[in-house]
Amino acid sequence: MILINSKIVKAGLIGLIGITLIAQQQQNRFKCAAPYFSFISHTELQQFRLRFPSLYVLDKFQVEHILSVIRNKTTQTKHFRLYSDRLIRLLIEKAVSEHIKKMSPQDGQQTLQQQVLSFEQNQFCVVVMIRSGNAFLGEALKVLPVQEHPQTKDPQLIYCKLPDDVDQKQVILTDAMITTGGRITTAIKALLSHGVSQDNITAVNIVSCEKGLSKVLHQFPKVKVITAGVDHALNTIQDLRFPGVGDFGDRYFGTVDQK
Repeated sequence: MILINSKIVKAGLIGLIGITLIAQQQQNRFKCAAPYFSFISHTELQQFRLRFPSLYVLDKFQVEHILSVIRNKTTQTKHFRLYSDRLIRLLIEKAVSEHIKKMSPQDGQQTLQQQVLSFEQNQFCVVVMIRSGNAFLGEALKVLPVQEHPQTKDPQLIYCKLPDDVDQKQVILTDAMITTGGRITTAIKALLSHGVSQDNITAVNIVSCEKGLSKVLHQFPKVKVITAGVDHALNTIQDLRFPGVGDFGDRYFGTVDQK
């Protein structure tokens, strides 16, 4: 796993950057066939969230087109990466926004301009699950400025190691998908063994499977999960089990042939 020990350099007025979809979305080129959609219904999702209140799913209208592109098996690598990055940015920003605090107006003036939203210094660390989770690294760096080396000023990335004070952090755990729930369960157990509380873990992923989510949230009910969509079940294609995105790592990094 890769860990980014990160901090916000300067507290102040923070506006989370929204992502605006390109006006001309090339809809004809990126039409997605029906088999790529297997989301649970709105009613089912509401019932699922009643069982697991720590689950947050991005608004359908906010991400529907992006998901249609990355779920299309004919989407080229460059477009798959572009749209995945947009979605990852939304997911990371949502995870961070859960921990933004409203500060008191300065100088006692009750004016809108004086009110600020801020992070606590050195509040976050991002734990990336290799390999598909690496795709979250670039957008996480844009949202969360990383801690710099005191001499070189280069970003400090810690590989296969958690910081001593990880139990004091808000941990954002990233992976592309939750399928059976096995990978993320292992990662959460590792964090818990280092003293991180469930309340301080936010798992961020693009697509989840209902079965995998149930397993994770039953076992770790206080862990927050933020996802863009929830599938009914796993698919079995060429002996691989995954939601309808394909092998995300291969598609994102261009290590699979696009026919």
